[in-house]
Amino acid sequence: MTAVFSTSSLLKITGGRLISGIAFEKQGSVCADINELSAGQWFFALKDSQTDGHDLLEQAHRLGAIGCIVQDRQRYPFAHPDSKLIGVANPLNAYLELAREARERVNPKVVAITGSSGKSTTRDMSCSIASISFKVHSSSVNRPDARGLAKTLLSMPDDTEVLVVELSQSGRGEISWLATAAKPDIAIITNVGLAHLGTLGSIENIAAAKCELLEALDILTGTAILGESNPSLLLRATRVFDSLKTLIHRDSDIEEIAVTPENTLFGISESESLFEVKTHGEGYLKDAWCAIACGRSLGISDHHIAEGLRRYVPQAGRGNRLIGPKGSLIIDESHSATPESVRAAVSAFLDKRAVPRLRKFVVLGDMEDLGEASASIHANLGNWLSSCAFDFLITIGDHAAHIVRGLENHQFQTFICEDAAEVYRLLTPLLDTSSAVLVDGSDSYALRALLGRFAGSSIEA
Repeated sequence: MTAVFSTSSLLKITGGRLISGIAFEKQGSVCADINELSAGQWFFALKDSQTDGHDLLEQAHRLGAIGCIVQDRQRYPFAHPDSKLIGVANPLNAYLELAREARERVNPKVVAITGSSGKSTTRDMSCSIASISFKVHSSSVNRPDARGLAKTLLSMPDDTEVLVVELSQSGRGEISWLATAAKPDIAIITNVGLAHLGTLGSIENIAAAKCELLEALDILTGTAILGESNPSLLLRATRVFDSLKTLIHRDSDIEEIAVTPENTLFGISESESLFEVKTHGEGYLKDAWCAIACGRSLGISDHHIAEGLRRYVPQAGRGNRLIGPKGSLIIDESHSATPESVRAAVSAFLDKRAVPRLRKFVVLGDMEDLGEASASIHANLGNWLSSCAFDFLITIGDHAAHIVRGLENHQFQTFICEDAAEVYRLLTPLLDTSSAVLVDGSDSYALRALLGRFAGSSIEA
């Protein structure tokens, strides 16, 4: 059963006031999405870039909402005259306060994950491992912001033993705010890279923002897991808590045993177990190391951790494989992209053990939130790609075009394309069972459209 709240409990937790309606004591769960609202729920009128829940108050009443939590103001022109309205200073803050209450009621072991890349993969791997021994609840949507966290906490069943959440930030203080609600027992920082450089300005500031997660740990009982030994990350982490129990990944911690098109077999230091993941490349192995360290911190044996990790299946956009036109192989890395993650994905793509295809094509979209340094960072990626051996490099997007401009003495053909249709027309005649395509970049309409075309053509093949 998910968390339910009465009128009086809502008023107490949110510090709100009853603006209209009768103060009868009826309990219900909470919903902030009008498309998911059911009769007998409270509706939270939240704003985002496209909609304002205050425009939907009458619709919420028609759908059978007990009442609506709204921003306290003078008039509500879109509310039904009979609606129960509870006014609060800030609906999103109130929503997160209720989520904090739900977390305290259930009181599971909480694993919170942040980082510049690999957050969702580490979350899913950790869930697969923890599910071997515990009842697990996790983020059900790829929205690691305040609204997504609150929804995850408020939908948590009351028999949950382990909660795994993913946290992101758009600026300083946001992870600290979210972590206060999640109250983690185990904090994982996968890595610190150039993602959010445009917002935070420097790698040191990015490390500081990620390490806000550690400040929410209990210094005596909490565990910090760092997925890399980046100097900026280590320096900031040790300043946060000197004596905190901390597990840090070192390059020597992972030994690759075997690579096939289906999986990677590897070992880790101080373990006799072999571990297997249905992914390829250094980035995914580091994510797996973080998930293994998390499983150990939860008291799970390496044998059962290995069993749980084998159950992990990559989600769309995280290295999953599709059959494209004429039997070609499409590798989808389109969920997100940083300079570090693109390098790791390309390196794995070029590994003949993982992708034993004769002809290889790389399609790269924009990397987002790099600020004024975006052009130079994309160009630097191009410089790195110059020595790689594949057939075509194709870019989509204004920022990604700088990748081609950064190339020097390369041996592959290059194309700067405007949209998915142009890429599809260019590639399709060249694809067959001997070819593979890597699609990588920050989640964008163009990349989704291209993958949709590839998926559609595979049905016809």
